[in-house]
Amino acid sequence: MAGETTVGRTVTRYVAALGDLHPSTARAYRWALGDLAAACGDDRLVEVLGGPALGLWLASPTAAGKQPAPASVRQRATAARGLVRFALDHRLLDDATAQTALHTLRRPATPAVTRDTAVARLLLARATGGRPYGVSHDVWVRFRAHVLVLSDTGAPERDLGRALLDEVAADRTALTLAGTRYAVGESTRHALETWLVTREELVGTLQGSPPPQLWVRAHPSTHPRTGVVAPVGMPITARGLRKAFQEVVEVLSGADPRLAPCTVAHVRALARPATT
Repeated sequence: MAGETTVGRTVTRYVAALGDLHPSTARAYRWALGDLAAACGDDRLVEVLGGPALGLWLASPTAAGKQPAPASVRQRATAARGLVRFALDHRLLDDATAQTALHTLRRPATPAVTRDTAVARLLLARATGGRPYGVSHDVWVRFRAHVLVLSDTGAPERDLGRALLDEVAADRTALTLAGTRYAVGESTRHALETWLVTREELVGTLQGSPPPQLWVRAHPSTHPRTGVVAPVGMPITARGLRKAFQEVVEVLSGADPRLAPCTVAHVRALARPATT
């Protein structure tokens, strides 16, 4: 009956019903909800989900005593939303409390993250220089455009990964990501123009209609689980963009070790506010 069960019992029931989820997603849910049960397991579900304890748990320190990364907070929130829906479907939670919980989980308060942008500025300076040995021309051109777009927009990688070719302004001075229009600087405009020429060559190797995505693969890759080969010119995912970014940074850091710690988050921190 709604209001009488505890967080611990509800988490146990929900985790036992995760069989339909992808194994990696189920593991993430078990990790997050196991942490919630450890913190509030004996408390009534209604009190935790309908009160301040839920928000406090979202941004609580990790088991190592460190502030959680924003990605960890988002992962906690996603798992908790699944728990709320499960509890509502099984009449363990009333609708009003569920709505309160979902409101808390919609935009979880993530801990402030301060990033030193010096390494990102160093990377930008290097990205506008010559191609390093060991990085193909196509990968380098895409990397340079990716880095400069990221530094101008500060957009999350999921939005960059979904960018479409027709969302780039005709004069290359702006692009629209997830409904937000961003102005870009002169260096970014030139990098985009160069990438679009290279992109046209890459998608020209495909049969059929070219993909609408802005970012495409510069070399074939094999899916680690299915073995399916994605050819040159096919769209590249946000994860693929991040992986390609890190691989190029690793090459660059061989000549300049100062670049080694640079991530997409450091570059994103350089961005100006969106134009609209």
